[in-house]
Amino acid sequence: MNLLISAGEASGDLHGARLLAALKRRRPDLAAFGMGGERLESAGLTRVARSEALAVVGISEVFEKLPALWRAMKLLRDAAHRSRPDAAILIDFPDFHGVLARGLHRDGVPLVYYVSPQVWAWRSSRARGIARMARRVVTLFPFEAEIYRRLGADAVCAGHPLVDDVREGLESGPPRAGDRRLLALMPGSRVGEVRRHWAPMAGAAAALARRFDLEVVVIRAPGLADALFAGVSERGFSFVSGNHYPHLASADLAFVASGTATLEAALCGTPMIVVYKTSAASFAIGKRLIRVPWISLVNIVAGEEVVPELLQEQVHATRLEREGAALLDAPAQLAKMRASLARVEGLLGPPGGSERAADAILDALEPEARRCSAGR
Repeated sequence: MNLLISAGEASGDLHGARLLAALKRRRPDLAAFGMGGERLESAGLTRVARSEALAVVGISEVFEKLPALWRAMKLLRDAAHRSRPDAAILIDFPDFHGVLARGLHRDGVPLVYYVSPQVWAWRSSRARGIARMARRVVTLFPFEAEIYRRLGADAVCAGHPLVDDVREGLESGPPRAGDRRLLALMPGSRVGEVRRHWAPMAGAAAALARRFDLEVVVIRAPGLADALFAGVSERGFSFVSGNHYPHLASADLAFVASGTATLEAALCGTPMIVVYKTSAASFAIGKRLIRVPWISLVNIVAGEEVVPELLQEQVHATRLEREGAALLDAPAQLAKMRASLARVEGLLGPPGGSERAADAILDALEPEARRCSAGR
């Protein structure tokens, strides 16, 4: 079996790597090429396009990346014409993959969507196109699968692969040393996110560290340069790379950029303040399009405000320090938040999400792969 696998962001790279490893355990002869980051490459993907420079935050920022996005699109389409994949697995990154999917669909390549676009939050019309083109849609949340089934799609909920990531990280990593209270900073996995979130996070963290005698760790996403995090050593902060889950689970509080990282913190049981800042234009457009009352996945999955969210002009050091101090001074409030986060953990499904996703994909594709192989 020869697959095209494409992921365009750090979270998609992580989910794709686990999925590809699970697929190879079931089909050792399986080969894969496409787009991804270092994790997917380590799992066995032959990269024809690199995803690290493509991820963007916001709507207006996409225009800055258009040349790189079109180059990646051409590389993938050319590779698909040369290699004639048995199927394509498209992981999140919805606008890019929407264009790629239409071209592959016209070429007769069976499509599987893994990690559905957030059609329940905005631009629900995308779900109809996905339902029409996809051989199978494999989702992370049960309510997503229901949306696609109502549109006539073959949809399966596999559960969230982060459940396994976090459990394995907590079991394999050494416990954090030290007895000082800990504040963790997660400013984002993309350059644009870090540039907008780092200064207010760092300023608030420095003030809180002095006030509460905190240790501060910066959880740096793969591929981000030290230069983006000005003043780390001068402020006495330290970087954590690789397996960051033991540090995150030990933290009394975390400042977290909205995204998959909020679910990581929830699975670690870590109280958090979620921040999100993008360009004024992107935020104005997003406010008109987004149909859910929260920005963070933790609150969306819970269906209520479990953790506070600071957006746009609220994301500044003074406000973050005030919100952080109010929580650090209120043990009962922190305990209540931890209890709510435990409920969110239960909603993310049992372990084995990547394994279930691999089974669902092979179940949908293997008859087609046998037919394609016979025709070669």
